[in-house]
Amino acid sequence: MEASPVTNVRISSVVPASVTGQNKPRQLTTMDLAMKLHYVRAVYFFKGTCSFTIADLKSNMFPLLQSYYHVSGRIRMPDNDPSAPAIPYIRCNDSGIRIVEAKVEEFTVEKWLNLDDRSIDHRFLVYDHVIGPDLNFSPLVFLQITQFKCGGFSIGLSWAHILGDVFSASTFMKTLGQLMSGHGPPKLLYPKTPEPTPHARDRDGEAISIKKIESVGEYWLLSNKCKMGRYIFNLSHDQIDRLMAKDTAQDDQPFSEVDILYAVIWRSLVKIRGESETNVITVCDRKKSSTCWNDDLVISVVERKNEKIGISELSALIAGRKREENVAIKRMIEQDRESSDFFTYGANLTFVNLEMVNMWEFEIKGEKPDFVNYTIHGVGDKGVVLVYPKGKFARSVSVVMPEGELAKLKDEVINIIM
Repeated sequence: MEASPVTNVRISSVVPASVTGQNKPRQLTTMDLAMKLHYVRAVYFFKGTCSFTIADLKSNMFPLLQSYYHVSGRIRMPDNDPSAPAIPYIRCNDSGIRIVEAKVEEFTVEKWLNLDDRSIDHRFLVYDHVIGPDLNFSPLVFLQITQFKCGGFSIGLSWAHILGDVFSASTFMKTLGQLMSGHGPPKLLYPKTPEPTPHARDRDGEAISIKKIESVGEYWLLSNKCKMGRYIFNLSHDQIDRLMAKDTAQDDQPFSEVDILYAVIWRSLVKIRGESETNVITVCDRKKSSTCWNDDLVISVVERKNEKIGISELSALIAGRKREENVAIKRMIEQDRESSDFFTYGANLTFVNLEMVNMWEFEIKGEKPDFVNYTIHGVGDKGVVLVYPKGKFARSVSVVMPEGELAKLKDEVINIIM
């Protein structure tokens, strides 16, 4: 499918119901800057007829954006003080988010979901948004409502990662659904400023979980050396049970379902890429689910030193040998944040644990989505792997990899799990 099946695209804006941000700055933290070039993208599919109008959506966005007022802001550079560090910030000026309306005339939701190429979710049903090149006018969030010919619809979200991670984006969507269902918003998970969280000490020197690059200027997108592709592995309960039974814990180090799924992908890519390209992985966890800032993320690395290592050994290594790097990340970015940029996802093969994310909690007037797909846009060449919590399937594993590796990865993973 080369030509876009999406037609009748219309774009409008929604702002908070009243003045909220007071035009104040919201400074970006070092963890925000580590995620500056990444974007969270999601699609929620509904087979049933849409139970709301765009007017309904917008009327509920007004109060939502009053609570999430920084989401309506715009990026600014501190140009009023030449002696100040050139660190971007969010000007909370109530400029709003974009709403995209579109149609798909030739597909039903069912037919779309049965397509082999699952990356089309994010090519056509999520607006292709990045920040820049005009920072002053670039929205941080786009929401696309796409009507299918069967009457079903999808809601696509593009969310700048400087606002928070997948948990943050899904919480925003859950809150929108509650408002549209006639419920008051829950307690806001964005305090006015990120609360500092204690982290374990890490070794001196530069973090190896992130990568420094030359400044991208005012177009916040990472350039890849190769074309990136996407694929989702949906695993049944039987497949997970067989994996856990076959690969038992080693050296009294217990490991979880998430650990063993990381190990399956890691082991597969060792065979595809070779030993030297896969000796380090990055693991992204969350310390807590009480707030939504990037500062709640815990970034760790795991280093593999044995030449021959199986899935059980890799699972135990991941469970017991993660080395946290938040302190080193902060130190590294603070030393060179004025002339360089940094990226996290894909600097190494990167795994993201979504256990705290319940993406199936999104609901509109009693209707839950038939399928949900989250991914990361703006990923480095080493790739990213998202492990979903238990939902419609026992587990789903979403990968973003160089397109040339995907077919080989599918074969390797299927050989392991079957």
